[in-house]
Amino acid sequence: MFGLKSIDPRIRLELDAQKRIIYAGLACTAVASALGGFIAVFIREVIAAIENHHSERLTYLSFGIVAVFAAKYYFTRQQAFLLTRAAAELTAALRLKLFTKLQQLPLSYFNEKRAGAIQSVLTNDVGVYQAAVQVLKDSIDGPVKIAIGTVTVMYYLPQLVLVVLALFPVFMVVSKTNARKMRAAQETVQRDLADLNATIQESLQGTRVVKAFGAEQTMIQRVGGLTSRTLKSQLEAARRAASLRPSVELLGAVSLALVVFLLGAFHIADHMDVARLSAALFALDGINQGQRNLGSFRQTLAQVQAATDRIYEEILEIEIPAATTSSVKTIAHPKGRIEFRDVWFTYPDGTEALQGVSFVIEPGESLALVGPSGSGKSTIADLLLRFYEVTKGEILVDDVNINTLDPAWLRGQIGVVPQQGFLFAGTISENIRLGDPDATDDEIASAAKQAHADVFVNPMPERFETVLGERGTRLSGGEMQRISIARALVRKPMILLLDEATSALDAMSEQQVQSALDEVMQERTTLFIAHRLTTAARASRIAVLSRGKVEECGSHDELLRKNGVYSAMVKAFGQRGMEVVID
Repeated sequence: MFGLKSIDPRIRLELDAQKRIIYAGLACTAVASALGGFIAVFIREVIAAIENHHSERLTYLSFGIVAVFAAKYYFTRQQAFLLTRAAAELTAALRLKLFTKLQQLPLSYFNEKRAGAIQSVLTNDVGVYQAAVQVLKDSIDGPVKIAIGTVTVMYYLPQLVLVVLALFPVFMVVSKTNARKMRAAQETVQRDLADLNATIQESLQGTRVVKAFGAEQTMIQRVGGLTSRTLKSQLEAARRAASLRPSVELLGAVSLALVVFLLGAFHIADHMDVARLSAALFALDGINQGQRNLGSFRQTLAQVQAATDRIYEEILEIEIPAATTSSVKTIAHPKGRIEFRDVWFTYPDGTEALQGVSFVIEPGESLALVGPSGSGKSTIADLLLRFYEVTKGEILVDDVNINTLDPAWLRGQIGVVPQQGFLFAGTISENIRLGDPDATDDEIASAAKQAHADVFVNPMPERFETVLGERGTRLSGGEMQRISIARALVRKPMILLLDEATSALDAMSEQQVQSALDEVMQERTTLFIAHRLTTAARASRIAVLSRGKVEECGSHDELLRKNGVYSAMVKAFGQRGMEVVID
């Protein structure tokens, strides 16, 4: 089956999952196309019966026509249903496969890719199977029509069959040339659509910023420019697509005209009856239809290839770090001791973030990371979560190198509360249960109480089943943050990772939540990124970072007595400065 062989091997492998349904659909396509070839025979027989005044034969022929077209209808309907079903199931499986792969990819991938471009693959390119199935259908329908038409012409006009076949190589050259140009045009369309989708998504996510800076017109111009570029590429692809079918039809018309010319020039028609001539000309049109289907096959194949390249190059062929997939070890009774031992880290773009960082956090102890923006605080948190692998040195949890630990297990032992809590559309309980899918309703309520979220959840009519808007828009910033804290606490982690977890709260809420955090921190190892000196002062010890190095480490009082960097910060800010953001 040359149609199947023409499809990219990567997609062909995926099609195997539905091959029985696809083969059944293609068999129905072949039968339906073959039945269509009987029309030429009926035309010849009907005309002959009329010329010979065989009324009774016309009656039989009418029943035959109904029977053939009823069968053609059945097989056409079955073909449409089977191939549509196969394409739909393959598309659903591909979408899930892509999303699953995205969940396995490291954080660095998402830092380098625009979310809108990834979404474009999941929405625009994922329809590749619809097009792939159409390719297979045309690859059967076209050759069957050409074969039956050629046999019919050979039977009724054997003298001219070579003329009919002579133009076929010309058609192949035209369709291949157009398909090659069509693939390049389609690749441009897909890239432009990805850029446009990414920009629109970013502008919607940043609506508050856009309006705050009065940048609506700027965004309109930016999206307008990308829209124009996308339209231009789509029109170029449409021009390529529009030129193929007329080209094929023109070749068909030339073929028909040549046959008619030769019929007259060599007086062939003088020796033929009208019935045979009509059947032959109708069969000739069937050959042209088959060639048009093959032209569509080439055109659609170009679209399939362009989409396939993006699907695999953008997502499926991205390698998952070997260290991530090979780590399966867990710790039977984790205590939460953390040690950074001479850790160096350089980002993929060459930016050096950490240089020989070393510190130890004993179980139940807390360490605050203090330092200016870019000093390496967030990088330390990302490395502990194994979002990245260290360049040099090692990170230990309970004296076990985390590179040997299962990343999913490791992250399951860490409760993370980011500076800005992110909530998903859904209920409050669903958002908290994200921390532990197996958490009971009582455990969710308990975590909410520890985070002081119960004070606003319980008065709601639906309580924990209250449905939140996208990104939790029905809640205030402080309420969203307390739900985030509850989500971290519900998993009962041995380690807490806090990124100024109370920064989004008002003074009263901050005091309540900080009191709750102080209680749970006593039983857990806590690493928090401190943006304010008051937060840092609550920690057992403080590590002061500068340009990726630990300048000094000790308790608040110890560092004050050292008269070093930390002491200078406190003196520079004064007592009021303890509340000042130092990031």
